[in-house]
Formats: sequence, structure tokens, C-alpha cells
Amino acid sequence: MQKAAFAALSDHVVLNIVDALICQYEGGERGLLHYSATLDELRFSKDPVALDVLSLRELDHLREAAKAPVVKPNLDLYNNAALLELGVSDPKKIQTERLQ
Repeated sequence: MQKAAFAALSDHVVLNIVDALICQYEGGERGLLHYSATLDELRFSKDPVALDVLSLRELDHLREAAKAPVVKPNLDLYNNAALLELGVSDPKKIQTERLQ
């Protein structure tokens, strides 16, 4: 199991939850529903890095489907987090399970 570098915090974090109910893939900080997709998902994990990486990948898929401009995220943050054993940053190594 991955442990956060700050033990006082990591010893108390058991579960991370991401709201993926409505996902905005374009428009920055402004709420623009015409650049949004309804995913109707809640995502749960012990690994916050994996949740972020999978969310970034989902945003890329949504932008591609909408023919929106490509945004190249800086993945160095997530790769560094993986080096510090804070989580998994390689999508191929992230195991997911879909419950309905």
C-alpha cells in the first residue's frame, strides 16, 4: 500500500473519493455546461495519484470526442509522486473495477 510522505496525514487517510458526476473538459474555472459531459460516476480509491491520473485521462478522451483543443498536462507532478511512493502514476498499472 502507498503511504503519503507526511505520516501525520497519511495515517488518517483511508479512502479518497472523486466526484465525476459532471465533468467539464473546456473553459477553465468558468462553469460552461456546453463544455461538460455527464459521467454519473463516483470514484473511490486508497490511491489519490491514480484517481488524478485517471481523471486527466478521462478529460483527454472527452476533449478528443468533442474535437476541443488538446491540452497537454504536465505529468511530472504525478510521476514524482510515484517516485516518492505516494501512488501509481502509470495508467497501465492502475487496476479499476466498475460497479453498477
